[in-house]
Amino acid sequence: MDPYLCEWLRNLIAADIIPSGDVDDRDIRSVSPVDLRGYGQCHFFAGIGGFAYACRLAGWPDDKEIWTGGFPCQPFSVAGRQRAQADDRHLWPELRRLVASARPALFLGENVAGLIPLGLDGVLADLEAEGYASRAIVVPACAVNAPHRRDRVWIVGRSLADAAAAERRAYRAGGNIADRHDAEWPEANDRPAESGEESVADRDGERSGEARRLCGRATQWPAGSGEGGLEHAARERRREGRAESAVRQWVDPTADGAGGLGDADNAGSQRRIEHWQRTGEWDAWQTSQTLAGRRVPESGIRLLADGISARIPKLRAAGNAIVPQVAAEILRALRG
Repeated sequence: MDPYLCEWLRNLIAADIIPSGDVDDRDIRSVSPVDLRGYGQCHFFAGIGGFAYACRLAGWPDDKEIWTGGFPCQPFSVAGRQRAQADDRHLWPELRRLVASARPALFLGENVAGLIPLGLDGVLADLEAEGYASRAIVVPACAVNAPHRRDRVWIVGRSLADAAAAERRAYRAGGNIADRHDAEWPEANDRPAESGEESVADRDGERSGEARRLCGRATQWPAGSGEGGLEHAARERRREGRAESAVRQWVDPTADGAGGLGDADNAGSQRRIEHWQRTGEWDAWQTSQTLAGRRVPESGIRLLADGISARIPKLRAAGNAIVPQVAAEILRALRG
């Protein structure tokens, strides 16, 4: 809805950085399924076009169907009150409404890791109720060598009817399918369950055998306080369990060897950023220190300082954006 971001998207389209299309500046609550007819790619809450750009990075054909949605994270972010479904910015139900009506073959969503304990099960159950096998995985920005952690949960929903039909086509063509008996389902299994029949997400909220077989939930973060658990992750985000001196050292950019603010806005830092964009390698990781049990790279992010035009909207836009290189890795896997 932000006019500044909508113009940003139009500029990216004009420069052929993202696929051509129409920028809809309405509130999603005003969008009807009829408005979406004829569109293959639909990127909701598009921000500065991160998902559309990720499609280009991954070699995703412009005419191949995919829906994406980085639905608002404010209801789930540890930076806010975490009111979840009680927050009026919780717009997943609106996105689900459109998915349920149009039934795209593939959906890719993104949110902060705070969604996991506060709403992820509901999102997955909603997708399954609409006939999608769903899966969630946490991939941080540093997984693609970006110089920051930025944990995000990525949600994939694949239409069961679409997947089953593809398996049967491959089987009939002599393809190598692990579960060949599934490829011999009757054609009726292409259709969503009729009223009164068992749906993909049954009454007890358990996922069906087919949903488990296709996508499972093996990669969802485990519960508990151990390494990788939800409680551990929450503590890490709040920096609990560390000595006070270590916390001060972590947040002090002028600490010896950590790189000072004076180094953050020079030509060298810009070269490092450009090198990462070209190669995916962040050379500051090679000389990084370990502080409070974490690896801390040399500083190298140019600051949005005074004199930068439209500084505040640019900062807001960048803060709400995804890391396209992470989404591109997921899209490459989905292509395969």
